Amino acid sequence: MRRATAIAVVVLVILAGVAVGVSSYHAGVTHGLVQAGHATQVVRVEEPGGFFPFGFILFPLFFFGVLFLLRALFWGRRWGGPGHGGWDSGRWEGRGGRLEEWHRRQHDEAPDRGGPGGEPASV
Repeated sequence: MRRATAIAVVVLVILAGVAVGVSSYHAGVTHGLVQAGHATQVVRVEEPGGFFPFGFILFPLFFFGVLFLLRALFWGRRWGGPGHGGWDSGRWEGRGGRLEEWHRRQHDEAPDRGGPGGEPASV
């Protein structure tokens, strides 16, 4: 008994949806015919000036350009760069040695300034 009731309710809901759709369609057609009877505007069809294919090329380029920019913003570089053996990896190889040498020279040349907190070394 419950299954028959559920099937009847589903069929009624489907029929109600179809009725609403058909009546809306006919109301739109009727409204369009009434508006067409009041039309006073003349539409002129002009010949195109020529074939302009660049729109077909520029739109995909713009679309892919936006995608590449979003990828670069959110995911960063994938190839090359420091540490990845990129286009100028030779420049980065000697960097660590030069930095350590500079650091050592800074400590060698620094004058003895005393203990922590600005206190003199010998009291």
